[in-house]
Amino acid sequence: MCGISGLFRLNASSNLSVILKNMNATLTHRGPDDNGVWVEEPGIGLGHTRLAIQDVSHSGHQPMSSSCGRYVMVFNGEVYNFEEIRKELTQQRFKGYSDSEVVLYAIAQFGLAEALRKFNGMFALAVWDKQEQTLSLARDRVGKKPLYFGRNAGYFCFASELKALKAIPGFKPELDMQALGQYMRFNYIPAPYSIYKGIYKLEPGSFITLGVDALNSVPDLLALCHKYWSALDVAAYNFNHPFGGTLGEAQSHLTGLLEDSTRLRMISDVPFGVLLSGGVDSSLVAAMMQKQSSRPVNSFSIGFSNSDKDEAHIAKDIAGYLGTSHNELYVSGQDALDLVPDIAQHYDEPFADSSQIPMFIVSKLARSKVTVALSGDGGDELFYGYNRYFRNIKNWQTSQKIPDTLKRLLSNQLYKLGSKQKLGLTANKYANEIGAMTVLDMYMSRICKWVAPESLMLNPHVPVQYKLQQVNALSLPHPEQYLMLYDYLTYLCDDILVKTDRASMANSLELRSPLLDHRITEFAWSLPMSMKFQENKGKHILRQILDAHIPNALTNHPKHGFGSPVRDWLNGPLNDWAEDLLARDRLQQQGLFDSDKVAILWHDFKYKKKKYHTQLWNMLMFQSWYQSQ
Repeated sequence: MCGISGLFRLNASSNLSVILKNMNATLTHRGPDDNGVWVEEPGIGLGHTRLAIQDVSHSGHQPMSSSCGRYVMVFNGEVYNFEEIRKELTQQRFKGYSDSEVVLYAIAQFGLAEALRKFNGMFALAVWDKQEQTLSLARDRVGKKPLYFGRNAGYFCFASELKALKAIPGFKPELDMQALGQYMRFNYIPAPYSIYKGIYKLEPGSFITLGVDALNSVPDLLALCHKYWSALDVAAYNFNHPFGGTLGEAQSHLTGLLEDSTRLRMISDVPFGVLLSGGVDSSLVAAMMQKQSSRPVNSFSIGFSNSDKDEAHIAKDIAGYLGTSHNELYVSGQDALDLVPDIAQHYDEPFADSSQIPMFIVSKLARSKVTVALSGDGGDELFYGYNRYFRNIKNWQTSQKIPDTLKRLLSNQLYKLGSKQKLGLTANKYANEIGAMTVLDMYMSRICKWVAPESLMLNPHVPVQYKLQQVNALSLPHPEQYLMLYDYLTYLCDDILVKTDRASMANSLELRSPLLDHRITEFAWSLPMSMKFQENKGKHILRQILDAHIPNALTNHPKHGFGSPVRDWLNGPLNDWAEDLLARDRLQQQGLFDSDKVAILWHDFKYKKKKYHTQLWNMLMFQSWYQSQ
């Protein structure tokens, strides 16, 4: 895995090489093995830091030039089917055997859009076309690898992480209040926006190309973005054209896809392992890996001391059955205390998924023995795995029996009640849920940390929920499909994959996700709901496949997730840290939040034992990020 960066400006008077070297320095954790810079007129420069995985020799050095001399590329990620694509590139002369070289030559031979459709992998890349004088950026289908871009300090700039952009002289970050409102709702900032005005995340499955003319003349950079693969379109088609075979036939086909996807992600010139939580998804990946390995696979798990969230013992039992070489570590409140004050710096923008802490720790544990690890990310969104799905559907079915006029009346009354309360968190939540006219609108009341964060912000901005509108506008056969697709487009990309990328890359660990192979994604979208949900449990087909590899007695247990005991931590070792960040004078000086309401939130949590830890963690992670700027 790597870090990429770049600058594009007409008649650049500053020394681009020096700036890019400084940008590279901020991304060393993403690529500690090598780094490089390439600069050319009219003011274009590319930077790269390398974590060597395929072809660890100098042949994989970047920025990389094509043999024809037309293209220069920086690439972050892995294209797993590079050997298959390499066979198609019969006209090319290769210097080494890295997947990066195959990616560059595929772009040279097929063109960018067609090459991107051929790639099976996770990546973010930038290519300069010397002939056309254009710069192109692209990102993988699901958004495994990050890529920020925008205009600032007179440059068009891009990088794997925001911290690299802040190394540009004159870079002036301005807080985007709409993005802050999004963060308060979801614990993350959805693409294409970032916490800074004018800086965007390239959306998954997209590319953008701009030349010298567009550099200054196009006011809206997002208008230049194009899709080479649309999750929205592909999912909608497959939901409406379901798989017509039997469950057994579906299992057989999916098993083949899982085996091949895992095999491709085990191709590596460095040691690899698996993150094993004990859940269905990671256990299935571990089983597939061990089945295809001639020696014990390294597996890694962590647990929480004195917590009901601990699943380490389950992971250990599964590892014992599979015969992996298992490694485990138990995390205490003190471990969190040691990590929390600095963790915001790894995410560059506010991010409040509390499982970021165990993810960071297990990544560090894995990196002590391997350079590449596989994970089970994606199973919940594709195979109907979250408990919140089941509860939301039950509530929606009940809601369907209530007349719309009555729902609106009850909702309005609750909103009025909430407006009279000091915080109104519960009243607003139920007002939103009762008044929902679609299953996704109801879902918002379940997944939003603050249903109405504008009431807490001093300069409120109510952002438009574009992806919510896009999914709501579809005509899908089942309400469950709206929930899964919305999470795939938002929560998976902008929470789960951000969490895993930053935590793993902070420890120079490459993380691969077999379940997010686009072939599995597309097949999962075609499966009837009956193959995903049976006997009040999700992931039915995955469980059936898993039962063929691991005894059901070891895997059939309630889902806990990969969270953290935040409530206990805030009442214990993190109490003083929280008190300091939420101090009234600090908040008043910032001028972003209503300090009186924040004080009530903290007081009621601490002394009235109200379950406000989720909202508090959201506030605290912003505060921690803000003070590090």
